[in-house]
Amino acid sequence: MKALVLLHGLCGSPTYFEQLEPLLNAEVHAFTLPGHAGTEVGPETMDQFADWVMEEIRLRNLEQPLVIGHSFGGYVTTNLVRRYPEELSGFGLMHSTAASDSEEAKEKRNGAINKVIEEGVKPFIDGMIPNVFSKESNPALIEQAIEIGYEMSVEGVVNAQRAIRDREDEVDTVQATELPGLFIYGEKDPNMDETRAFLGAESHRKAIVPYSHMGMMEGPEEEAEIVNQWILEVEHGKI
Repeated sequence: MKALVLLHGLCGSPTYFEQLEPLLNAEVHAFTLPGHAGTEVGPETMDQFADWVMEEIRLRNLEQPLVIGHSFGGYVTTNLVRRYPEELSGFGLMHSTAASDSEEAKEKRNGAINKVIEEGVKPFIDGMIPNVFSKESNPALIEQAIEIGYEMSVEGVVNAQRAIRDREDEVDTVQATELPGLFIYGEKDPNMDETRAFLGAESHRKAIVPYSHMGMMEGPEEEAEIVNQWILEVEHGKI
């Protein structure tokens, strides 16, 4: 069975995948990224986050795993595709993008950094998390994600936001790679449109689901079906 690494989003944890994981036809390893879910604060750059993930892959003796990242985890994933392609079998972006932040988005990151420094983690999470769900999202899921976010430290949020703000644009990376890719976009994502989600995805598998940015929590059965079909195609060399 193929090894599959799952990387969660900003201020998240592997709990984001708890409904999805048992439905996947793979040996799943959901990593807790440094500075998240009560872990020690670590990297300050996307390269460093990717290096940490690769070190963890090697420590677990995972031979050329598939790596799928949600949101921030997707940014880490595209960095891995550029810098460690020979150590992967394929990659996926789940409600993420290969593109870098726009100048406007970078200013918003700076505002978020200032907010968490001045006001603390809870006000920041209370403002951030509901805005990645849609108006139709289950309030219980929103509350669960908020509680996960509360486990962050100020330093953890700041470091991750800086890494995201300063990350490389990886559209050319995913366009040029020979690794098979999967891009999943939620049509009710309040912060991203289909065009941005699928930048560089011309030669890869693309799927649209009727959920928000948190589709793996809202529709785990549908997203698992998409991922499982892609895994099957990768294993049989169809893509």
